Amino acid sequence: MEVILSTTPGILFPGGNPEMTTLKGGGGAHAGHSENGHVHVEASNDHDMAAMLTMAERMHWGASVVVGPIFVFLGLIGNIFAIIVWNRRGMRSSTGRYLTALAIADSGVLIWFFLVDSLKMFAPEVAQSVGYAFFFAYFGYPIFFLFVVLSIWFMVGVTVDRFIMVCLITKAKIFCNEKRANVGIFIILATCFIINLPHFWSYQADFDRPAGSNTSAIVMSEFQKGEGAINYEFWVHCIFLVLLPWFTIFILNLLIIGKISRTNKKMIDKKTAESADKSRRSENQITRLLLIVTFTFLFLIGFQCITQCFFMLMPDGFDKNIISEAFAAAKLGIIVNSSINFLLYCMSGRRFRQEFSS
Repeated sequence: MEVILSTTPGILFPGGNPEMTTLKGGGGAHAGHSENGHVHVEASNDHDMAAMLTMAERMHWGASVVVGPIFVFLGLIGNIFAIIVWNRRGMRSSTGRYLTALAIADSGVLIWFFLVDSLKMFAPEVAQSVGYAFFFAYFGYPIFFLFVVLSIWFMVGVTVDRFIMVCLITKAKIFCNEKRANVGIFIILATCFIINLPHFWSYQADFDRPAGSNTSAIVMSEFQKGEGAINYEFWVHCIFLVLLPWFTIFILNLLIIGKISRTNKKMIDKKTAESADKSRRSENQITRLLLIVTFTFLFLIGFQCITQCFFMLMPDGFDKNIISEAFAAAKLGIIVNSSINFLLYCMSGRRFRQEFSS
């Protein structure tokens, strides 16, 4: 039995759809690429293989068509409110500039997720259109990744800005202003665009496909089929564009929390019991804000990144079906992260709540 898993590429897995899994369960299976990049699986245990494929496909479909669009809709509303609040006169600052850029990038992630993933999951026939294939290959797929990377690195910008303000107070007046923030945003944008360029060569539209064909018009490029694409995705995209900022944010926030804790302890020694208690409450509130916003980001992005690495490499000894199913949930980490910042601001930031309600 030959099972064709999918004919359309996905957005988060380099080289194919998340359903394009190299499966080796049910007594053994062999997977290979056909000439047009489609993945075929020959299974010795037809019934078990079909059941496992169905489960993975259902989970990917539910993530892309049911859960994903809900977060897209709610997230876009929240990001619009966040942009409005951070640009009010009382909230304008270098941090506000970075958070505005973050909200714009997050909005791009949500819109492009719907256009390049949810849409063709909900209506697979759109992938048969050469017009959509052209959009997906040369705009949708690479621009989605650009917004994802920008979202991650704008979070780095926010963290660095906050680190300077808390831990390098003497440098804050020089580096923590809107002009410097605008320069930082431009540098992040230009750098991420250049590093993301290979994604513009990952897919192409099949203009030579026979008229009336019911196969996908989106095909992998020669670059995407080769080792160069795998090396790029792992070493450049996963390590530099995701893991490096992940550890940077993690370490800087630990330093920030440590600095706040030491500062408040020094202040407690000079205050009355009542003011000391107030100081401790203030410290806890700031620490809670940092932990909620930062570690929500770290958890969601970290889980998605680790799962994608397993999914991309498919190491021997791991259940390929479980990895595929886990990836169906993990890929939502990026979408959830891009949609909940407004909620986190309202939960953790008293000043933000006051400005929003006024």
